[in-house]
Amino acid sequence: MLQQKAVIKNMDHLGLIAGMIDELKIAETIDDEIPSSSKSKNLSYGEATKAMILNGLGYVNKQLYLTPLFFKDKPLKRLFGRDVDFSWFNDDALGRTLDKLFEYGVSELYEKIASRALKILNLTPSTIHLDSTSFHLDGVKVNQISPPLGHLNSPPLGLLI
Repeated sequence: MLQQKAVIKNMDHLGLIAGMIDELKIAETIDDEIPSSSKSKNLSYGEATKAMILNGLGYVNKQLYLTPLFFKDKPLKRLFGRDVDFSWFNDDALGRTLDKLFEYGVSELYEKIASRALKILNLTPSTIHLDSTSFHLDGVKVNQISPPLGHLNSPPLGLLI
């Protein structure tokens, strides 16, 4: 009787992240906006970006050239929806992708991705803040301490009188 050996690959939380990337069509949006001109590439810019997101959210703080090692024991067909090899996520492919994203304009691309995500999730924002680099908080601070008025009794450190 022929026995098959089970292969176990650890997906952790990456399946949830990959699922949301697919549902929000993030990689697809990137590929629509920045099509690949080379037929010899193994990965699209969207797939490479998805790989960098997964790597970044995999609680790994490693150099770009170590990315293939991160994906070596992952179920890549499950995460990417097709057969891919971990060696394709090399620093050359990821570096080219980062260059293309920069050339296109990351703010403009973020706007397209966010707009598409709003449509997919059927969300209609009541207000829009044009600066996507800052956070806004509404509300009242509890136990806010007011600074005392007047002059300091001692000079600030580092100043000689």
